[in-house]
Parts: sequence; structure tokens; C-alpha cells
Amino acid sequence: MKQLKGLIAGLGVLTLTACAQTEMEQENDGSNAGNGTADENANGEAAAESHDETGTLTIYTSGPGGMAENLVEAFEDETGIEVDMYQGTTGDVLGRLEAEQGNPIADVVVLASLPPAMEFKDQGMTMAYESEYADRLQDGWYDDDYHFYGFSASALGISYNTNMVEEPPADWSDLVTEEYENQIAVPDPTQSGTARDFVAAYINQEGDAGWDLIEELSENGLSLEGANNPALQTVISGANKAVMAGVDYMVYNNIENGEPVDIAFPESGTMITPRPAFILESAENVDSAQQYIDFILSDRGQEIVADAYLLPARTDVDAHEDRATFEEIEQLDFQWDFLEENTDDILEEFLSNVR
Repeated sequence: MKQLKGLIAGLGVLTLTACAQTEMEQENDGSNAGNGTADENANGEAAAESHDETGTLTIYTSGPGGMAENLVEAFEDETGIEVDMYQGTTGDVLGRLEAEQGNPIADVVVLASLPPAMEFKDQGMTMAYESEYADRLQDGWYDDDYHFYGFSASALGISYNTNMVEEPPADWSDLVTEEYENQIAVPDPTQSGTARDFVAAYINQEGDAGWDLIEELSENGLSLEGANNPALQTVISGANKAVMAGVDYMVYNNIENGEPVDIAFPESGTMITPRPAFILESAENVDSAQQYIDFILSDRGQEIVADAYLLPARTDVDAHEDRATFEEIEQLDFQWDFLEENTDDILEEFLSNVR
């Protein structure tokens, strides 16, 4: 884990903290990496033989609120394996891993954004394991070498106040009209990792036209409203008519609670952001960790994901009946590698335009 400090600095802890902060806030709302060694096969068998199980599986997870607890409880009931779970923001999780790098404790890590998992693999800090469910997952949601699995995902859209908006916006460009003047917001990408990823992905697809839209939105009064949940609350309260690039599962939970809010997915495309889980290369409880990966991808695990209004990773498991399905959401044409290489520069320019 000696590379972890540099990894965290490269990812930008302040940004990643808010990526999962939104998930912890949802709980407050009351709603429900390396390529391995030459002697290690894709199932991590060599690693399993070199570690002694402690009897308690240690999981560090960023949420979202409620789902992590339900997954762990069901896993313990099904397997009899005891779990010690630490839940915090992504920044909390990364910070704790850094503090423990001399004496690693975690076996499984769950984050809210895919790029950190890709970095962990690149730094040789994850263990390969080919789950029996790997061939049932959405393309692009898991590592081809089986180092991480995006077992759930949220989609970003335009959340709007149903008492204030008669006709839902069909695309991002609808927000530059007079109707939304000084009443549009976006989660602050320095506090929301999903918003940060979205800005880079949108520029990846649209290029200069994307920057033109950002400038028009800024001129129309686009404001930064903190992480995902604070931004959504400005819409629910009526302070803003709409927030762009907010996570969908929070909206669905608030609809269930009777709030005047809904979400539209733009015709030109948006992001669906997988939430990765992976086994650390330093894990002691390898067999238990592999069982946990299998469980969150199993029928029961994916049902728990769907119940939390997130998108299941498996193509043969239906999303919650009250939310948009994977097939109904038009996606941006972007590359994760582009985001890894260009997001910091794009973020700097975005903030210079909006602030």
C-alpha cells in the first residue's frame, strides 16, 4: 500500500469526498489494482493460499445510505460470515486506507466512482477474482481482468420541481431559456465526484460545443449548490427550478417520500456511473471477500440494489419498477481513459466559466 498516498493525491481527495458524501446524506434524509503476479490466476487462488482467514470480513464502503447495511445484513444471514463494516465518504475511505498502509486492515473496498478503482488496479493494489456472475454484467461496468466490479450504478439527469415546471426539460440546452434564468443549479464538481465526471464526459462528447453550452448556462445564472443532496434540496424547496447532473436515486427516494420533484434524462445523453467493489491485494480474508463479491452480484444482492433505486449491474435483473431502466437512458459517448487524463484541466476551465 506504499503507493496509496500518491494515489490519493492524484485523485483529489476533496473532490472524491463529496462523490460519496451525497450517499451518506441520502441516509440522513431517512431514505431508503495491479494486474496480479505471474503465479496468481484470475480467481486469486495463489493469494488465497498465502493469507490466513481472520474469521471477520472487513469492508470499507461509501454507501449509499441504507443499501450498504442491507447488503451486509443479508450476506451475514446467508453465509454466516461476520462482517466489520466501516462506512464513510469516499474521501474518508481513501484517507483511512492511507493511514493504515503500514498495517492494512480492509479486505473489500466499495467506492462511488469508477476512476479510483481503475487507479487502484494500475498501482497493483487490487486482487483479481473472476466471479461466476461476470458474464451477466453490463459491458464496461467491470474490469476485463476481474479486478473490480461496478455492481450498481446511478444515472445523472435534470431534477426539477414539479410545482414550478409544467413541461419537463428534454435536454441540457433547455436550461438556457428564460424560464430557468437564475433558477438552475449544478452540484459543485469540487464537492461531487459524479458532477465532476459528468462535466468531463460531456466535453469528451461535445468538444467546443460543450464549452459553448456551459458559457450559456453560466450567463443564464447557473449556480453551484454543494454536493448532490444540497443541490437537490434547493429544487425541493423551490429556491431553484432545476438542478442538472444530479444523481437519480435520490430523486426517486424523495418522490417516494412525497416531495414535489422528478427527473428527466436528456435526449443528447448523460452518464450512468458504476459503483465499484474490489478486493485489496493485501486482503487476509480472501475466501470471504470473494464470497462477498459474488453475493452483491447474486440475485439477492442485485435485488437489494434495485430496492435502493440504483441500477443493478446484471442485465438479467430488473431495475425498480418506479425508475427509468438502463435501456431508457441515452448515454454520452465518452471514454473513461479520457476522464482520467483530462478531468483536472476540464474542471479548472469549468470553474473559471461558472464562478
